[in-house]
Amino acid sequence: MGRNDIIQVEEKSFEPLTLIMDVLRSWWVILLGALGAAMLTAVIFSFRYEPVYSTSATFVVTMKNNANAGNVWSKAYEMAETMKLILESSSMNRIICEELDVDYVDAKITTETLGSTNLLTLKVTADTSKEAMDVIRVVMNNYDKVSFYTTGITAMEVLEQPTVPTAPSNSNDVKRPALKAFLAAGAALTFLFGLFSYLNDTIKMESDVEKKLDASCLGQIPFERKNKTAREWFRRNKKALLINNPVTGFAFVEAYRKLAVKVDHRMKKHGLKALVVTSVAENEGKSTMAANLAIALAGQSRRVILIEGDLRRPAQFLLFDKMPTEKQEIGEFLKENSELKDIMIKSEVPNLYVILGRNCYASSTEMVQGARMEELLEQCQKAADYVIIDSPPIGLIGDAEVLARKAGAVLVVSKQNYLRAEDINDALDGFRARKAVVLGVVLNHVRTFAGVVDGGTYGKYGKYAGVYGDKGNR
Repeated sequence: MGRNDIIQVEEKSFEPLTLIMDVLRSWWVILLGALGAAMLTAVIFSFRYEPVYSTSATFVVTMKNNANAGNVWSKAYEMAETMKLILESSSMNRIICEELDVDYVDAKITTETLGSTNLLTLKVTADTSKEAMDVIRVVMNNYDKVSFYTTGITAMEVLEQPTVPTAPSNSNDVKRPALKAFLAAGAALTFLFGLFSYLNDTIKMESDVEKKLDASCLGQIPFERKNKTAREWFRRNKKALLINNPVTGFAFVEAYRKLAVKVDHRMKKHGLKALVVTSVAENEGKSTMAANLAIALAGQSRRVILIEGDLRRPAQFLLFDKMPTEKQEIGEFLKENSELKDIMIKSEVPNLYVILGRNCYASSTEMVQGARMEELLEQCQKAADYVIIDSPPIGLIGDAEVLARKAGAVLVVSKQNYLRAEDINDALDGFRARKAVVLGVVLNHVRTFAGVVDGGTYGKYGKYAGVYGDKGNR
């Protein structure tokens, strides 16, 4: 059984928050789908709508020849029942057809008594106002002829004449069915997107790394919000999310401390000192991961050099808020325009040096493949305990694989619920094919339903107070 077969037979992991987030990200599709269903329903009901017009007359049931009227209301009820039979009779139907000169009567004729009274109503409903009036007038003019032998001692007097209907009696109310269609479509689309999220073969939980990937899990980094206040959010502050920042959350810092311990252990186990930090795609947090891992290792009294290996979209100079001069550019060193002493910059974090760059180089692959990069890594490994290299994503260019082969080890950053497990495994196979040690995978930007309910893991313990940065200030 192959790797893909193993993945397919495993149980699907379930993290409620990732499912909810996937559905919320598709809110506009759900809304448009629900609105489309409502509009379509309104159009269908409008096309199917056929207006009808109703008119009615009210009669008083009385007794003929001053007969006993003590139970006239029961006589009214009997009269209504009798009248129904009369109106449905072939005789009345024939009279209506003859007087209106039609082949059949296309109208609905009903009668009913008004509660426990001697009042009776005659109602006619037809497709047009004229038809309704014509039919009710024929019925009222010819009723006595048909009912002469059936009504006995009772008689009917008109109390209220019929009026010409000016508006349909059945309203074209499309709001209710449109609303039902909107809610039904919204619920159906929400369910479908939730189902797709559940079936989507991404890495949603830390346990998924071990189950679905050909690599061990080095841990997970919880999601940490950059802008923690409304004021910061409105200002869109682009500050770095580093663990030596005093306001950084405890859980975030503690996760990197644990990661540094595991990296230190595994690097020693393999006898390696240089580590490439990369991701399969963009926006997975690999640059922040590389910077914080370097800070965490330096906080454990390790001499660390952090190298900007992404020569196309450098980011470390922004994270550390340092603007290297032209001579301090790593690209200039690789082009043999400067020396190692020129590009080595001491950071504010004790035991941590950084080699930065802010220029973009289209020929980055050729530059990292050259002997100058091997010389840089060799000298850095002699001068430090660990060399952390921030490389471009694997899926964009081949720089990460080249750097991993030269460094010897690679750590892959995977954003929660972002990429398919198959794509990540293909990248891991690419590193192993170039004889690089895959140190493991770190699940990044992790949010869990339990964490949201509890207000964030370790939230009640407050902030970590920038433990690594504080050491440098003492």
